[in-house]
Amino acid sequence: MHLKSRKPLLAAAAVALLSMPFANTLSAERRTPDGEPVRTLTAYIKAVYARDLRKAYRYIAAEDRRLKSEATYLREKGAFSGFTLDIARKLADLIETKPVDSVNEKARTRVKLRVRLPDANSLSSLLLDWEEERLNALPPGAQHRILAAIDERTRAGKLQMLEGEEEFLVVKEGNSWRVLFDWAAGLRIDLAARVPAGEVIEAAPVTKTTNVRPNELFTVTYRVKNRTSQPLTTRISHRFEPEELKDYLEIVQCGLLLPVELPPQEELEFAGTYMVRGDFPEGAKNLSIIYDFKAAQ
Repeated sequence: MHLKSRKPLLAAAAVALLSMPFANTLSAERRTPDGEPVRTLTAYIKAVYARDLRKAYRYIAAEDRRLKSEATYLREKGAFSGFTLDIARKLADLIETKPVDSVNEKARTRVKLRVRLPDANSLSSLLLDWEEERLNALPPGAQHRILAAIDERTRAGKLQMLEGEEEFLVVKEGNSWRVLFDWAAGLRIDLAARVPAGEVIEAAPVTKTTNVRPNELFTVTYRVKNRTSQPLTTRISHRFEPEELKDYLEIVQCGLLLPVELPPQEELEFAGTYMVRGDFPEGAKNLSIIYDFKAAQ
């Protein structure tokens, strides 16, 4: 198992650029991508980069949306709001895409784009390390200065950019194109909790099941309640079934790896962010993640 730390906006960009499944190219027709699929992909990439996730969800294919509701999608990816969203949208508007190639594969089309986007990590010192609560609490004058600083860096050509080629799957639905993750062909993840004897802690995942693809970041949320009349300290250990798959799951962030204090008779929410490695064994379709809670008075 691996523990990672990532800036939140970089994680969102990784979702846009790394989570699309590759498709078989045998007996496929290659051609230059049409304008409409590229416009759809560009709009989707900008929305995901900005963590404008309600907008991003509208570009996802219907067969994927049947497996994952908008509420679940937003909870798993973590949407920005307020001034933080304004900044992210401003940066997303600077994203450039250029079509490279496309391949028709029955009802699907695989599109390769060259993508150029702002390096969000390079702006961390200006943007309070992307701490959303602090950014959203800034007074209007401070917000204006930040936006002006971004404009100045852009005009001076000093805004650091990242660039690379990535492939995406798209499908046509009526007159529109949509982005296909093909979650049904990915990994089903079941979530559960084990609590100490004596009913001192009550814990359960907000969503019990989700579907993800390799290299796709996803966040799970647990509701935890201290049922006693005294403050209680808890932490978790992870259990996996089957256990041999645990090394293929990377822990990006988890709010319960270190001990936390639960107020008496109060319910709190804790989130953990994970990513299934790209070399996950082919043919493995199910993985259970179990939060095993420990308590100490």
